[in-house]
Formats: sequence, structure tokens, C-alpha cells
Amino acid sequence: MTTRRLIFVFSALLFVTLMLNVTGAYAEEGHHTLGIQAGEELLSNDVSSNFSNALGFGAFFDYAASDYLEFELSWINSSHPSYGTTVINGSSVGSYNLVNNSFIAALQYDFGTLDIFTPYVKGGAEFTTASENVPVIGTLSSTAFGLDLGFGAKADIGSNLMAGLDLMYHNMFTGTATIPGTTGTINVIESYFTVMLRFGYSFGEGGYHTGGAKPPGH
Repeated sequence: MTTRRLIFVFSALLFVTLMLNVTGAYAEEGHHTLGIQAGEELLSNDVSSNFSNALGFGAFFDYAASDYLEFELSWINSSHPSYGTTVINGSSVGSYNLVNNSFIAALQYDFGTLDIFTPYVKGGAEFTTASENVPVIGTLSSTAFGLDLGFGAKADIGSNLMAGLDLMYHNMFTGTATIPGTTGTINVIESYFTVMLRFGYSFGEGGYHTGGAKPPGH
């Protein structure tokens, strides 16, 4: 429900801006943004049958390589509680958590600016580590590589502040772990989705609000 509300609110604001059809903000090469992010991490496949979706949090850093292309580094951490009926190696185990840490590098293309809003698409790669401390059985951990694709929008809420909503699909190569004392394996990392609300502080030479006019030479 929380995720749906975030998407609805941000989509409504973007729609109103489109209806007003005004332009203003403009980003330049050399513009940086450092910020935090929090939202829902939605699991899939076998992992989602053992663990619930959960809130994740992290940080990001954007560097504008040109007027429309940005390079981004980001990190997301999440802790997913297991379901009470989790069965591993034929035995029911107690409650425990799956902890994910994802490190992402992506290229972002900004479509241009509609008043204070900038919609974008992005794609990149990530490295993820995950661990489960399973009662009786022991620790299960794995690492995996993945490719990401997403879209979103950001809004200038002040001369140096921004807010945004970022939706991304993380297409992971499955990471498995061997169950201690056996030759059996279990999937620890699989593909997932994230919906992140972002807040950031912008600094550098580019990135300012022009009030409807682009700077000379643009």
C-alpha cells in the first residue's frame, strides 16, 4: 500500500506539471547530487516464497557527464523476514532474515525538464551480497552479478534540494548457497524490483532553476 501511494502521489504531480506545459530547470555538465533513498524491495521467484518484501534504504551519488547524461553510483540495504512455514532440506526452521546489500553503477538519460520535473530512464550493472542466519542449520551466503533497467522522475524542491521516485528492475544471475553438512543448495539471490523515494543535495557548476529561460548559448 505504501508503494502504491508513493507512485500515485509522484505520478499526480508529474501529470499536473505536464498539463501546465512550462519549462524552467536546466542541468549542466559538472552538476553533482548526493542523497539518500528509501522504499520497497520486491522479491521474486523462489526467494519470494521464503521471504517477504521489505523496506530498503541506502544512498546515491550522481554526476552529470553532459546536459542529459548522468553517471550514478548507489547502494541499497534491505532485511527480509522469513515466513513461518519456511522449509530447508526437508525440515521446518524458525524465523530468520535475508539481508541484501546491492552496489549499483548506472547511466541515466534525462529527457529534458518540465518546470521542476525531470523524467529519466537508466540502466546499469550491480553486485549483490546476501546472507541468511538460519537457526540450527547455520549461515547461508552468496554473491551475484546483475543487470538493471529502470525509470523515474526527479523534482527541484529548492535551489540545492531535489526529491524523486525511482523504479528499477534488477535482473540478477541467481546466487546459490550450499546447505551446511549436505550437498544440497538453495537460491539466496534472484531478480527483484525496487521502488525508491529519494532526497538529495545538489552542488557544482550546473543544475539551477532558470524560471523559464535557458542560459545564453543553450
